[in-house]
Parts: sequence; C-alpha cells; structure tokens
Amino acid sequence: MLECRDRVVVKYIGEPTCPIPAAHGNSRTYRPFVRTKPSVLNKIKEVVNTTGGHAGPAKMYKEAVRQVETTDQRDCPRDVKQVLCLSLSSHSIGVK
Repeated sequence: MLECRDRVVVKYIGEPTCPIPAAHGNSRTYRPFVRTKPSVLNKIKEVVNTTGGHAGPAKMYKEAVRQVETTDQRDCPRDVKQVLCLSLSSHSIGVK
C-alpha cells in the first residue's frame, strides 16, 4: 500500500441531485440569495444620475419592475431598499 501522510480522501454520502437553496449570511428570511444582474444595477445608477435621485427609491423600484418582461428575479431590483442603497452610494460618491 502506498503511504502518503499529507493526503486525505473524503467521500460524500448523500443525495447530490437535490440541493436545497438556503438563505446566506445572517439573513432573517428564508428566501435564497439571488444576485441582481450588473446590467440592472447599472440601469438603476443611470436613473439616479439622470434624475439626481429626486424620483424616490419606491418610484424607481416600481418603474424598474414594470419594465421587466421576464419572470427572472435577476432582471429587476430585489426590493426598494436595494434601490435606496444604490441611490445613496452613487449620489454620495458621484458614480456615473
């Protein structure tokens, strides 16, 4: 038998075909984390820059959701809080 003291073999015993989506980090909700597409984030930043952030996060969120024609969650902002955070960060540091 070959002797290698710096190697370990691990065998997974379980069902590999049924992963359970779970929330990540310290989330208080049970919905799994779905990353928003960078193109959607950039679109929100553009709206913030063109309106100067005066449209309000709730109005920008509703407009972004209304424009989406697919059912993919990543094609629209996650919630109003995400729009608010993006508008505050891009407005405060002048991201264009």
